[in-house]
Amino acid sequence: MVSFFAVIFIFAIKRLISHKDSIFILQMTLSGTLFTGHIVDKLEKVDSTNRYALDLLKQRPPVEGYTVWALEQFAGRGQRGNSWLTEPRTNLTFSIILHPRFLSVNEQFWLTKVMALAVAEFVSSFLKSASLNVAIKWPNDIYVNDQKIAGILIENVLEQSTIKFSVAGIGININQTSFDPSVPNATSLKLLTGSAFELEDCLNRIFIPIEKFYLELRTGNYKKIDEAYHKLLYRRGVLSNISINGKPCKGTIKGVSATGQLLVDTDTGVLNSNESLELSDVKHLVFL
Repeated sequence: MVSFFAVIFIFAIKRLISHKDSIFILQMTLSGTLFTGHIVDKLEKVDSTNRYALDLLKQRPPVEGYTVWALEQFAGRGQRGNSWLTEPRTNLTFSIILHPRFLSVNEQFWLTKVMALAVAEFVSSFLKSASLNVAIKWPNDIYVNDQKIAGILIENVLEQSTIKFSVAGIGININQTSFDPSVPNATSLKLLTGSAFELEDCLNRIFIPIEKFYLELRTGNYKKIDEAYHKLLYRRGVLSNISINGKPCKGTIKGVSATGQLLVDTDTGVLNSNESLELSDVKHLVFL
């Protein structure tokens, strides 16, 4: 049991540090976890939390679970070079540093699976209506029904054939109620529930599923993770009108390969990234 004085000590460790034009708080918090969320860099403003975390790794690598959280991120990056647009001080934009040396380079999609499952569980915990279904849109967007609420970008530092470090960047729409017209299908927890939420409480809350699923991966529960991921896979097994490389057709998502490539059964056969259509690039697959 943590003593009263230990609790006071941990919550009292706060330092203001100047970095370029920003002031951020380095703080240690109790989040009910073993290592995630114990040290959080709280930035007022940064271009990209992933970029910031990767810069830290080039210096003296932080401990596993070290988190960079920005109240405003003005040049956030999404999957395949897309930008992540977010309103300042209304959403969660953070990156967590992991040390998955137990994974080989060709196993890196497992990190995507566990992070997607963690964010999906976090979002689901706020939704009480049975009509609101949380799903993982391949490879790592989180949807509620047909609207996007979160996205994930994982960047790895490799050492020979293993993953030395990973930076998992996560963006979740929390309190934003209006979105850029370029993102017509976005939603947020506030829009879905009618309630506003404290960002710090949300951050501390998401550390729990992140650590849970990451530890499942570290202990080798691959089958359990894969089954959970496929169970939540958006439109899996549903015949849909889709566009691949701008060509409309009917297709059914069958699953995801071991290396993270989407398998789609179309009227011309099962397509994957080993064929001429690069389905490993999510931009080529659009639901009509």
